[in-house]
Amino acid sequence: MPPASTDRFFGAPLRRRDVLRVAGAAFATIGIGASVVACSPNGGSAAAGKKVYRFSTEVPVGDTDPLLVGEYNAMILVGLVNEWLVSQDKDGKLIPRLAESWSPSPDGLSWDFALRSGAKFNDGSALTATDVASTFSLLIAPDSGSPAKSTFEGVLSSVETVGDGVVRFKLSRPFGDFPYLLTNANAVVLPAGYQTGSWIDNPIGAGQFILSDYKPGVGANYSKNPHYWNADQILLDGVDITYYSDPQAPILAFQAGEIDHIDPLFPTSDPLSALDAQRYRMVDLGYQRFDGIFLNVTTAPFDDPAVRQAIAWGIDRKAIIDTVYAGYADLGNDTTYFPNYAIRPKGLEQREQNVDEVRRLLSGRNLAFTITTNNKQLAEAVSQQLNAIPGFDVSVEVQTTERYYGEQNSWLTAPLTATNWPWEIPSQFIADIYAKSALFNASHYANPALQNLSFEYDATSEASKRQDLATEIGRIQWEDVPLIVPAFVRSKLLLGPRVQGEFSGKVDYSTGFPFAGITVEG
Repeated sequence: MPPASTDRFFGAPLRRRDVLRVAGAAFATIGIGASVVACSPNGGSAAAGKKVYRFSTEVPVGDTDPLLVGEYNAMILVGLVNEWLVSQDKDGKLIPRLAESWSPSPDGLSWDFALRSGAKFNDGSALTATDVASTFSLLIAPDSGSPAKSTFEGVLSSVETVGDGVVRFKLSRPFGDFPYLLTNANAVVLPAGYQTGSWIDNPIGAGQFILSDYKPGVGANYSKNPHYWNADQILLDGVDITYYSDPQAPILAFQAGEIDHIDPLFPTSDPLSALDAQRYRMVDLGYQRFDGIFLNVTTAPFDDPAVRQAIAWGIDRKAIIDTVYAGYADLGNDTTYFPNYAIRPKGLEQREQNVDEVRRLLSGRNLAFTITTNNKQLAEAVSQQLNAIPGFDVSVEVQTTERYYGEQNSWLTAPLTATNWPWEIPSQFIADIYAKSALFNASHYANPALQNLSFEYDATSEASKRQDLATEIGRIQWEDVPLIVPAFVRSKLLLGPRVQGEFSGKVDYSTGFPFAGITVEG
C-alpha cells in the first residue's frame, strides 16, 4: 500500500466497528468468547433427523451487512452465507473459491482472476464478472463505508470485466501478495445493483448456507445452499448458532453435547481440567494471532531503545507459552513474521530471558510502568517475570474489552499495552502498526526505511530479493523493538464426538468458513 495510505483502515475515521474488528481478532475461531443458554433458536432442526452443526458465539453487534461488517461475531453471521474469490488454508496457502485461477500482468500493475463457471447466488441467479466488478467498486468507492476500503486504498485503483468470466483488478503500484487482500472479511461477491444496508432483509450470497432464521440476541439458523458451487462437498443440512452471555456457559453446553466445538484457550488457559478430554478430538488449524506488547517510543522511559530491549530480554517466552497458551503457541522473536510464512528473516538471535543482558542494558536504572490491556493472563505473566528481575516495578491495569477499545482508545494511547493481532501478510503489519500515519500504531513508531523496504518487498516476486528484504525488515523490528512478540498462538478447536471430517483451516472469514467435508452423526 502507498506511502500516503498504508493502514488497513487508513484514510477513514476510526469507527467503532473497526476497533471491534481488531478486538474480535482474539476470537479467531468460532466459538470463542461465546455466550448462550442451551437452546436452538428455531426449536432444534437437529431433532428432525438432519445433520446440523451447532456452535456458539457472542451476540453480534454493529453492522450486519457483508460490505460494512466489522465486528467478528457479525462476520460469522454474514460470512456463512457469502463467498470469496479465494481463501486460505491452515498454512496460509491460497485456495480457489469463486475464482479458479489468477495471474499478474508482466508489470505487476494488474491481476486477472478467472471465475468458476456455473457459480450461482443462493437465489439461483448466475454469478458473473459484472457482479464481482460491481461489488469491489462499491468497496473502494470514495463514499464507501466499508472497512475494506482502507485495505485496498493506495493499492487497488479500479476493477473491470474482461469478457464474461474474467475480472481485472488494476493496481496503483505492484503488489505481489495482492490475492491475499481478497481474503478480507468484506471482500465477498454480491449481485450487481446490490444496495448497501439491505442484506439482513434479503440475505443474498453465494456461500455454503442460506440464513433461514435470525433472532437477534438469541441465535441464527442456516440451511444448506443447493446452488453453492461446491454443494456436493457440503455434507451438513445446516448450521445452528446460539448466542451466550455467560462466558462459562459454552463449557457446560459442550459438556452436555449441545454445541459441537469449543476453543481450548477460552475462557481460561486450562478449560480441559473441567472436561474429560478423552471424549473429544483436538485439532490444530494453523496460526491464529500474536499478542503484541506495544511500547510508546515517544514516552519515557520507552523512548530509549535500550529500555525496550531490556524489557524484551526480561521475558521468559517459553514460560508464557506454557502458562498463558497451554502450549498452543510457538516462540516469537519481536518481528511480525509468523512461523508459517514462506520467507522469514534470517540471522536474528532468538531472544530468551537473559538477566545479565537486562542488567547491562539498564545500567543501574530502575523502571516503574504499567501494562494496560484486556488480556489479564498475559499481562500478569509478563509483570511477574519482570518484577522478579532487579530494576523493574511493573503493575497491571486490566480493562474490559469495551473500555480498552472504546472511547478512550487505551490500546492506542496508554504507554505500554498488550493487544492481539490476527495473521496477515507481512506488508500489512508494516502498514497497520509500524507506519507513521497508521491509525493502529500504538507504539507511535516511525521509520521511513522500514516502510520503503516493505514497498520494495511488495513490488518484487523474486524469492532471493524478498528474502534479503525480509531479513532487513526483521532486523529493524528486532533492534528498534517498538513491539515485543513473545509468541505466535495456534488456532485449536476441541471437537465433540458428533463431528466427522477435517477443517482445512481456522473457522473464520480468511478461510471462508471451511465446512466442506464436515458432517455430524447422532
